[in-house]
Amino acid sequence: MSSILRVRPTKIELIRLRRRLKLAGKVHRILRERLTILINEFLTRIREAYSLRVRVNQRILSVYNRASMISSIYGDMIFDYFTSTVHKGTRVITGVENIMGVKTKTALIKPMESIEPLYPGLDSFRQEARELIEAIIDLGRAEQALITIGKEIERTRRKVNALKYVIIPRLENTIRYLRMKFEEREREEKARLKRVKSVLERHRGA
Repeated sequence: MSSILRVRPTKIELIRLRRRLKLAGKVHRILRERLTILINEFLTRIREAYSLRVRVNQRILSVYNRASMISSIYGDMIFDYFTSTVHKGTRVITGVENIMGVKTKTALIKPMESIEPLYPGLDSFRQEARELIEAIIDLGRAEQALITIGKEIERTRRKVNALKYVIIPRLENTIRYLRMKFEEREREEKARLKRVKSVLERHRGA
């Protein structure tokens, strides 16, 4: 049984406790609804991260196979030229995404400027490499969102449990204790009045 709060046994304090209990009930319902929404969002993000992980693995395999083919045709030195052209005009823009009041980091690739033509076969390789980088960034964004939402779920769950198992029961027990105190006082007052009345009646009879 939860302990009670240390309060003065007065009617005013009882009114305050009832208001706090009502407010705690409302906050508990709101947080419980928020927790449900966050969990649903978390499950959606898990499915998204899984599909992005599959996409990244597919892109890696495709880029690796094409790089092996290009290396066999032009030699390894061709990638030095490729590297010098890929970075031209390529930028990654970072920002913050708001998910149900939870802020998480996000990023996207800014479209590249016009790039000079490459050797045959390198244009398609460059496009696949770009798609791989985009997929990796999308995967990082999704997994970062998972981590952030997971932490928020844990914080919200602790608040919900604290309200449900500690704060609300403690308020209820304190209100129940005050009611018992007031009822006991009323019984004692009635008993005292009866004794006074009986004493007055005896005096009148004498």
